[in-house]
Amino acid sequence: MKRNYDIDVLIEKFKKKDKIALARLITLVENNPETTTNIFNNFDSSENDSYIIGITGSPGVGKSTLVNAFSKILLENGKSIGIISVDPTSPFTGGAFLGDRVRMTDISLHPNIFIRSLASRGYKGGISRAVFDISLLYEAFGMDFIIIETVGVGQSEFDIYNLAYTTIVIMVPGYGDSIQIQKAGIIEVGDIYVVNKKDLGGEDIVVQMEMMLDDATVQSGWRAPVVMTNSITGEGVDKLIEKILYHKEHLELSELLKEKKKHRFAYKIEELLSSKIGKVLESLISEDDLNKISNSVLQGKKFKIYDMVHDLFSNVKFEMKKSD
Repeated sequence: MKRNYDIDVLIEKFKKKDKIALARLITLVENNPETTTNIFNNFDSSENDSYIIGITGSPGVGKSTLVNAFSKILLENGKSIGIISVDPTSPFTGGAFLGDRVRMTDISLHPNIFIRSLASRGYKGGISRAVFDISLLYEAFGMDFIIIETVGVGQSEFDIYNLAYTTIVIMVPGYGDSIQIQKAGIIEVGDIYVVNKKDLGGEDIVVQMEMMLDDATVQSGWRAPVVMTNSITGEGVDKLIEKILYHKEHLELSELLKEKKKHRFAYKIEELLSSKIGKVLESLISEDDLNKISNSVLQGKKFKIYDMVHDLFSNVKFEMKKSD
């Protein structure tokens, strides 16, 4: 059921730190992207500057439990936190479980935290289209830290690197040998590596990771550390927070944080442009055109598919020029 919200009223309550207003504005930017411009026009970009932490890793490595563990410590130190937890969407029903709060019961009711679970809705890269917009709302709300937890689909979900300032990659014992680690691409994306569930072992993974990181070319001057944790008992979590703050300090002192922020917005600009262009193409290319190509392919012209798509696109460009 579609709900009608008065944006002006919500903004007024939002600026008074009303979490219900925050929740409803998030619903608007997630479900009705066309309202985003009207919402963001009410904020000054200099109001707050949150630090964004990305958490990624395969399913079952303990991402939510670890987020709960180190968020608890940050809260005890007086920090405010906004968490975005992305769950996979069913390709059949379009639904998602959104069960991250089950693993965050220790912190979910704290006054300085807000947790939002959302479905990926088929968005690639382990995140959701609305993640960037929600992070802007968290910043406007005054959060000190924003934590983005990705879907956890394995070897192809590293869009989080484009949105976070510190990216944490979580592994567990039994993850695989060094070849599997390199195949997953995690050696390039992480700023901090965590081997969780240390009660099950994991020293071999640490050794492999340390060796690969020693051989890797580091242009930023930051050599990614490897931390062992047990998110259930809290063992090693203090050290993880220490490494996060060290990385934050490194980015600030080296002025790389400015580059990270610029990259974050460039990524969003590209996404917005792609979305705009996609909508234009959808309006100009008819379903009949697509069916004609599909039928031609089925009739034995499968090796002509590139030529046919090229011709179709050329016609679209001609129509766009004509309409201008």
